Amino acid sequence: MRAVVVNEFETDPVVAEVPAPEPAANELRIRVHASSVNGFDLSVVSGAVKAWMPYELPITLGRDYAGVVESVGTAVTRYAVGDEVFGFVFRDVLHDGTWADFVVVPEDMLVSRKPAGVSFEDAGALGVAGAAALQAVVGVAPSSGDRVLIVGATGGVGGFAVQLAAAQGAHVVATAAWEDEQRVRDLGSAETVDFTERDVAAVVRERYPEGVDALIDLVTPADRFSPLGELVRSGGRVATTTGAADADALAKRGITTANVWVVADPETLGRLGEHAERGELKVMFEEIFPLEQAGAALAAFSRGTHGKIGIAVAS
Repeated sequence: MRAVVVNEFETDPVVAEVPAPEPAANELRIRVHASSVNGFDLSVVSGAVKAWMPYELPITLGRDYAGVVESVGTAVTRYAVGDEVFGFVFRDVLHDGTWADFVVVPEDMLVSRKPAGVSFEDAGALGVAGAAALQAVVGVAPSSGDRVLIVGATGGVGGFAVQLAAAQGAHVVATAAWEDEQRVRDLGSAETVDFTERDVAAVVRERYPEGVDALIDLVTPADRFSPLGELVRSGGRVATTTGAADADALAKRGITTANVWVVADPETLGRLGEHAERGELKVMFEEIFPLEQAGAALAAFSRGTHGKIGIAVAS
């Protein structure tokens, strides 16, 4: 089968022929129709993953997928050949990925049924970024009218987080450069802060001296997080995907903290699918590349995106 592989770290990925995976007793083999680019893929190519994950070269890139069940293991009971599914993959040992014609996943993790009303392209971009956004929004549990500041709102995760928070009735304050303002407003943001022109913390403090109810931060490292954390009122909530929040320090002001680590359980994926089917979660694509141009897709992602970069696998 075709696969986009990294033969050595810090080298360009190539499209190669590799053996198609065979499903174990509890696994599905899925013909992949679509995927997308995530920051993790850049970490693989650069070799940054060596610091925290065991690996086996060559590594097939890609985490997200949407496709059709092509065969099943002997113990599989939840899915059948022909079912349309989506999800994402993470392994204990980094080796196989989803930028390939086929991928195998266990039927009780990493997979959910694709809603009929959601395209393969959209479902193939939901997995990692959608799960991170959903877990971050669940972590701050917004109620109708809550003021929720979302830092990093114009990326893939941020765009999903804006939509999910707005669907809960939150008053979303999103960071966005001026050229992205209308796009994040179309996703559900009530107002924006141009991070390229002014200090975000200073602007939000001027607008809301009593503090915001919740903060979702998707980009800020730990050494720059404190001024943003101070914007949250006593008793508020914080969620980050960077591990930047000091939960003990925030707890002294009665602030609850969720440092999000993405999981691919069927419940999370199923909820993503439900939100997408109801129209509460739309994928905003910057561009969709064919599998053979995966290197160009990575380059586009590394330059900074205003949404998701898709990978079309099946023709």
